[in-house]
Amino acid sequence: MGAISKFRITNEIRAILLSNPEIVALIGNRIFPLVAPEGTTGDFIAYQRDEYSIDRTKMGVATQKCRVFINAVSEDYDRSQDLAVLIYETLEGTFTNPDMEIYLEDSTEDYEDKKNIQILSFLIK
Repeated sequence: MGAISKFRITNEIRAILLSNPEIVALIGNRIFPLVAPEGTTGDFIAYQRDEYSIDRTKMGVATQKCRVFINAVSEDYDRSQDLAVLIYETLEGTFTNPDMEIYLEDSTEDYEDKKNIQILSFLIK
């Protein structure tokens, strides 16, 4: 995969999530970069690329990797977990082309502004 594609990996991640009818049934198309727009109601997903790195050799680029945080946000704790499971099942091990693999690296949870947040960290190689 070229550098431009990995640099824009979040666009591909969003498209993969929107291809899952279970996710769309729960949140519609409310999948946002960085933060949800002011006034967003209901459950949603927010995503953020945290890293884009390139390993080089004398021959050129050897590997590229990205780290993307995906937040499942809901006022209801159980729904936030259900959404996180769907995100995991949709992305884990996904190969969108021969040069890209997606794996869950870590997860945690938080609570802010009366919202339960499941935070999933995915490594894309």
